[in-house]
Amino acid sequence: MAKRRDYQPIYDNTYQRQRRHFWWVVGLFLICVIVGGLSWWQWQAYQRQQLSNYPIQGVMINQDSGYLDFQQLANREKFVYLQATSGATYTDDAYGDNFSRSQGADIAVGVVHTFSFTSSAEQQYRHFRATVKEDSGTLPIMVAVAYYGKYNNDNHQMAMQGQKLKMLVQKLTQHYSQGVIILATHQVLDQFVHPVLPALHYWVADGRLTGQGAQVKFIEYDANGTMTQNAQSHAVERAVFNGDRRTWQNFIH
Repeated sequence: MAKRRDYQPIYDNTYQRQRRHFWWVVGLFLICVIVGGLSWWQWQAYQRQQLSNYPIQGVMINQDSGYLDFQQLANREKFVYLQATSGATYTDDAYGDNFSRSQGADIAVGVVHTFSFTSSAEQQYRHFRATVKEDSGTLPIMVAVAYYGKYNNDNHQMAMQGQKLKMLVQKLTQHYSQGVIILATHQVLDQFVHPVLPALHYWVADGRLTGQGAQVKFIEYDANGTMTQNAQSHAVERAVFNGDRRTWQNFIH
């Protein structure tokens, strides 16, 4: 009679291999978590160090930001930009309420219009005036410009769009006495804005805090930022003024 084979060692070996594989995966996961955590901490520390060079900080808000207490906001920020209009028809639902509640708070206020390639300068200007009226804040009016759809540097008709932007800026400048600033990425500024508005002040949306020229007055460093008030989180875009306190005082007066 043949002797029965003992399969137990095979099962033991399989179990040991599976166990080693499990702990290898767990160890690799923990290493990734630790390395990722250290990298995140180092980035946060680096950004805090960079931000310490910019004493004037602020935010841009819209209807997605929710209800904000502007008195609390003024305790931490020096300026706030409120989204007002876009194109020839869109109005931010929270603009009127935000502007009313911002008055009386010790914070510089600006308003934002988002430029549309599909509406004329006159249509956009009329819509902005009808919405904002004379409640345009104290900071330069911001016109936000971004490529979308077919409207980019490959479109041969962008020169015509540039003239439209220039006309809108001229109309806003003539009616409101506080100036205009353009918000865009470096790419859009270089390709589209600067050729038609070379002397205007800019708000750069690239998120890079260093190496910006004097023409850049604001730098957006976190387009998906958050702010906590009364245990509630609010979506904000975070930015800094590209200058010291004395330069800021000259800028707002």
